[in-house]
Amino acid sequence: MKTLLVIKSGYPLPLRMPAYREFFRLGWKIVVVDKVQNQSLRFADEVIIHDLDNLEELHKIILCRVGKPDGILTFNDSALVQTAILAELLELPFLNKDIAKIATNKLLQKKCFDMYNIPTAKWMEISSPNEAIEPLKEWHYMVLKPVDRSASAGVSKIGNAKEISKAFQIAVNESTIGKVIIEEYIEGPEISVETIFIRGEHKVISITDKITTEGNTFVEIGHSTPSRHSKEIIEKVKELTINACTALDLNYGAAHTEIKLSNRGPIIIEVNPRLAGDCIVDLIDLSLGINLYKFYGKTALDESISLDEITPKYQQGAAIRFQPSKKNGVLIDVKSSVAEYPAWLKEISVFQALNVPMPDIDSNAGRIAYAITTGKNGQEALENAENALSSISFTFKEEAKCVEL
Repeated sequence: MKTLLVIKSGYPLPLRMPAYREFFRLGWKIVVVDKVQNQSLRFADEVIIHDLDNLEELHKIILCRVGKPDGILTFNDSALVQTAILAELLELPFLNKDIAKIATNKLLQKKCFDMYNIPTAKWMEISSPNEAIEPLKEWHYMVLKPVDRSASAGVSKIGNAKEISKAFQIAVNESTIGKVIIEEYIEGPEISVETIFIRGEHKVISITDKITTEGNTFVEIGHSTPSRHSKEIIEKVKELTINACTALDLNYGAAHTEIKLSNRGPIIIEVNPRLAGDCIVDLIDLSLGINLYKFYGKTALDESISLDEITPKYQQGAAIRFQPSKKNGVLIDVKSSVAEYPAWLKEISVFQALNVPMPDIDSNAGRIAYAITTGKNGQEALENAENALSSISFTFKEEAKCVEL
C-alpha cells in the first residue's frame, strides 16, 4: 500500500471530501499533517498534529511515525512553500521550493509576468495608504490585496480615496509578511482555468465561469463549466494560461489560473500552483468524467498518466452555487421544501453550525451552504443549482429579530 502525505487537510471538510474518497478508492494510505484538530482529520489513516514552522523536526516525526511516504501534496497555498521544503527533505517529487515562493507571492508573480510580457493588470507595491492615491486617480477603480493570501481574504475594490486607509489596514493584517499590492480593476467576466503538467507540457483540462459578490469584496458564490464563452475567446484563454504557467516555470502538478475577460482581451489575475477549491474539481468530474484528484495524487506518487486518461469521457454542464452568510447574523434554523431530489441535484449541504455567529461575507469563508448540479450545459446547471438552494429556507437572528431568506 502506498502512503500519501497530505500537508494541511483541505478544510472545510465538505469541499475536500471527494479528494479523500478518491484517494481511499485507489487504495492509498493517507497521512495528514495539520497544526490544528479539525473534522477532516478523522478521515485520515494517520494524523500528525504539528505546525509547519519547524520542518526539520516535522521531518523526523514523519519518518518515526510512518516511515518514508511515497508521495506528498497540499491543497493549500499557505502550505505550498513548506510542502516543497518538506518534499526536498523527504526526497519526494514536488514543485521546487524557489518556484513555489514566486508562485505564492502576488508581487513576485507580477514581476515575472512583466518580464515575459504576459498581459496582466497594472500594479504596484505600496507601503502606505497615501501611495495608492495617485494610481486611483489614473485607474478610477483599483483592487487592494495582501501579496500572500488566497480565497479573497483581505481583498478590497476601491473607488474612493477615503476607502484606502481601511482597506490597506485589512490587507496588511491578512498578509503573513505585511506586504500589500494594488492593481488596476479590470472590468469583465472572470473565469478560471485548470491545468496539469504532464509529459513536459501544461494541458488545459477545463475552463470555468465564475460568479462573485458585488461591491467592495470579491467572494466567489458560483462556478459553472464548461464556459459559455466563444471558441475564439477560449483559445486565447488557453494560450495565455499556458504562457503564464510557463513564465512561472511551473513544471510539476496542477495549476488554477484566474483570468479576466476585458475589452483588451484576456488578462491574467493570478496563477495558483495547486488544484482549484470550491469543488471545481468535482464539477470537472461531473462535466467531463476526468477526476483531477486522481491525477494530482498519481503525480505525487510518481505514477504515470496517459493522455487517454485526461481525455473527456462525456460532456455535460456542472455547477456549484453557494449561499452567502449574513453580516452579524446567527443561523437558528434550516428547512428544506424538497420532497424528492431530481437527478441533476448531485449534492446539497449546509455547513454552518446553528446558534453561532456566521462569518462575515468578506472572503470565501463567508458562505454557509452550497448545491452541486448538472445540466445540458453550464448555464442550465447553474440555474439548477440556484433552484436547489432556493428550496432551503435559512432562518437567522439579527439584533434579536428573526428573518427568513
